[in-house]
Amino acid sequence: MQLLSGEAALRRVDDPAFQARWRALHTRCPWAGACQHPDFVAPWYRLYLPGILPVLVLAETGDGMLAGLLTLALRHGSRRLTGAGEHQAEYQAWLAPSGQGDAFMLAAVRALREAFTGADLCLRYLPPGIPLGWIDALGSERSLVALRPHLRPVMQVEAGAMARQRNKKNHRQNFNRLNRMGEVRFERVLAHDSFAALFDELCMQYDFRQAALYRQMPFTSDPCKKDFHLALHRQGLLHVTVLTVGGEVAASHFGLLSEGRALHIGILTHSPAHAMHSPGNLLLAMLGVQLAQEGVPVLDLTPGGDAYKEHFATGHDTVHELTVHGSAARRLAAQAVAGLRRQARGALQKTGYRGADLAAAFDALHPGWLGRVGRRVRARPCSLRYQWQAAAADMDGPALARNRLADVLRFDARHGPENRWQFMGTVMKRMERAQDLYTLTQDGSLVLSCWVQAAPVSSEKDALVLSDLMVHRQLDSEALLRRFVEQLVAQLRRDRPGAAVFYRGRLDPALRRSIEGCGFVADGLGAPQ
Repeated sequence: MQLLSGEAALRRVDDPAFQARWRALHTRCPWAGACQHPDFVAPWYRLYLPGILPVLVLAETGDGMLAGLLTLALRHGSRRLTGAGEHQAEYQAWLAPSGQGDAFMLAAVRALREAFTGADLCLRYLPPGIPLGWIDALGSERSLVALRPHLRPVMQVEAGAMARQRNKKNHRQNFNRLNRMGEVRFERVLAHDSFAALFDELCMQYDFRQAALYRQMPFTSDPCKKDFHLALHRQGLLHVTVLTVGGEVAASHFGLLSEGRALHIGILTHSPAHAMHSPGNLLLAMLGVQLAQEGVPVLDLTPGGDAYKEHFATGHDTVHELTVHGSAARRLAAQAVAGLRRQARGALQKTGYRGADLAAAFDALHPGWLGRVGRRVRARPCSLRYQWQAAAADMDGPALARNRLADVLRFDARHGPENRWQFMGTVMKRMERAQDLYTLTQDGSLVLSCWVQAAPVSSEKDALVLSDLMVHRQLDSEALLRRFVEQLVAQLRRDRPGAAVFYRGRLDPALRRSIEGCGFVADGLGAPQ
């Protein structure tokens, strides 16, 4: 047995001869997955230094072969050892040949407790089939071990079943609806250059949805996350599929591939502008057919309880969350905290709200709400109709964008009418209701945006309604504001000749004068409700 940390661990990981023995052990281990592969662990260690301390526990036979390996990481200032990859490793486990897993892990835990006194060892999740007999062999230290089971949904990949699933009525209908918007194509992205070229778009789709739902932006907040996924794809560990509509990415999935065993659900993205036609579910249905063709036996839907996972699951098995606490006091404290969290989560679920909803409620108490209320008090509801016979010709300057997430992510919370998370949530909900957001950026910030929706107004059955014009508080160019509105109307009239154009909503006096200067007049229909 050896325990290596820091530079000594890194030198061993980067040693080609050691990596060859590592790969051989990975092949012999019955429960090994992608997260224990050297092509996953080595780039993660390199990219996430110096924030983590690499830790290896390994056993070698007399002839130099690896008989066991556990790759770990310790955050600086932390007392919590986790599997290499931390939260990006869905499965954290040790490697050992069949029949030797218990003996190796028993010795590994004792070596870790001696080297890292008082630290917790946390592995989430242990894959099915991994030996757990070593826990009882700990003797008096058995009481420090917490083993929590989690139900894992899986989809067994069988060609006939996958074809039937793809041809279900809802998937056929969504395919046909999307196909009317543009040619629908599904493909696996094998060429690394192709993946690198579209990866920014996938990251934006994912970060946008995470921001709107959970107030977090994983790729934006973690500067290493993108490079890590690029490295995984370059090494062949990342399985990537995309669904495009008219050449635009409507949905995508990229997840780890445990060769010959399973594809693990990883990151699903979709364009909010296509959301009403469920492109993510359609992609998963088509992914099942693709996996059958590739000979992948299982789509691991991973624990989590998401509704879409249960929809696609053909069965369930059990994985475990393992914690070996550093002391009895740390176990008691962890149990108390976990109990409180479960109670809080249960109480919140009964109300139908999420944690992000509570955060949004607290936002309303922030001092900034006074300014928002003040601006709303000055604004008055109005209904205006565009009256000029011909829209103004396109002006020189930056082109308007339609439903471009890159612009949405440039929202400047310091000078907008709402905070960043509220804005993202609003955009997601309105795009999913088939409303279009037109935007203009300047110096890296979103300075102007306006919503457009096709909706009848009074006797006009073919009408386009503008609403919620957002102007950056520091924009002091009246000419740019008017040019934005004029370009927007010109573009709408080109795309839909003959449609009446309205602005309906609340406007303060200055904005109303600006819009009226672009050719809008009161239509006499009264203020919108």
